[in-house]
Amino acid sequence: MEQTFAEKIPVNKRRKIQAWSILANTFGSLSEVMLDNSAILISYVALLGGNESLNMLMAGATGFIALLLQIPCGILAEKIGLKKSMYLSCTIGCFACLLMAIATITGGLAKYVVVGLCFVYCIARPIFSASWFPIVDSFVAPSERGSYFGFLRFIYTIFAGAFFFLVARAMGENPPIWLLQILIAICAVLQFARAIFVYFLELQPQESNKQSIVKSIKEAMANSCLVSFAVYMMFVAIIAFLIQPLTLVYLKQTLGYGVSTVQTVATFGITGSIVGYLTFGKLLKTLGSRYMLILIHLLFITITASLFFSGKNLNYLYEFVCAVIFVNCMNVAWFFCFSSAEMYSVANPKNRVISLAFFNTFFSGGRMFGGFLSSILLASGMLATTWQKGDMIFSAIQSIFAIACFLSLLWLLLLFIVPAVNGNRQNDYYQPPNFEK
Repeated sequence: MEQTFAEKIPVNKRRKIQAWSILANTFGSLSEVMLDNSAILISYVALLGGNESLNMLMAGATGFIALLLQIPCGILAEKIGLKKSMYLSCTIGCFACLLMAIATITGGLAKYVVVGLCFVYCIARPIFSASWFPIVDSFVAPSERGSYFGFLRFIYTIFAGAFFFLVARAMGENPPIWLLQILIAICAVLQFARAIFVYFLELQPQESNKQSIVKSIKEAMANSCLVSFAVYMMFVAIIAFLIQPLTLVYLKQTLGYGVSTVQTVATFGITGSIVGYLTFGKLLKTLGSRYMLILIHLLFITITASLFFSGKNLNYLYEFVCAVIFVNCMNVAWFFCFSSAEMYSVANPKNRVISLAFFNTFFSGGRMFGGFLSSILLASGMLATTWQKGDMIFSAIQSIFAIACFLSLLWLLLLFIVPAVNGNRQNDYYQPPNFEK
């Protein structure tokens, strides 16, 4: 098999380029974590007079925008080039965050301005992913993908977690609004640090795609390996990204635990993510893609079943939920890294940018629909508030865990359409990594 562009780069030089890329992603990740997993923007909007509905609107912005714009952003990256697309993403992200920081000048409209700018910032994210994943393919050999993505996410999880932990400790329970504005501005400026590191990356010369955009999309849709893997990962993503937020809501609202206790459970989840990112590369090489994916799927079934039976009458309930959340976040980390590593194997190199954007559209859709499904089921009143079976009393949220477990079992059938699991499905383009290289 012919060597890839990355494999032709000397190992020492390749490691240096990979280090630059990890620094680029680490600094740029702060603004993403600020939106997804920190209380900075939530507190900022609250101080501006916003309510919970505005915060939920911000929380849903990322998945919604990515679902709509992933393929158009892939088209953009092909037209203007990968580095220019990355610079555009950093510019949009930086200025959106800077404008958020000075939104107070709009007076009573400030809270709405911040939410609107959050949607603007989220436009930068699909531009980033549409250019970043093809960029990575230039300096990460196929056999290194699992280790690279695991270590990359381990580093930026540690960095962002430590940054926001120290910030939270320093600013206290009731920080002044100007301090939050400074923090948002810092996250904005670090977007340009990402752009600077990207400048030094050595990339494979990007061949001009002379075929029409419609033909490129049709070509991606005609690749049965790509489509089957994208469909499978979309369905599993619904479960993967539903579990943790629903568990935290269950602890707070149904079981009545306090904020400090719920935050402790969330900390176990962060620890699980770190362990997952750190171990993924070695585990993938040991098990191979087939058994790694089967393990991930079986763990989601076990996790949802365990949470279904986590009722008030369970002995050591708190400790049990901490353990389950640890395993779940570790498994989600594996799932995230597996999707990033394996999608290259099903994407035809001659149509890589559009193929990766096509896959990420499905993945984003599953990620968004997980939260949407649970919200609809809870808000609609379709589920009984409580119901009893024998001596056990179940809540509506436990019913959702039961539904998630049933769907996970049902979607075991979809494993047979995944090229990594079923060799007979490798009938279009499928090029798995050779870990012996």
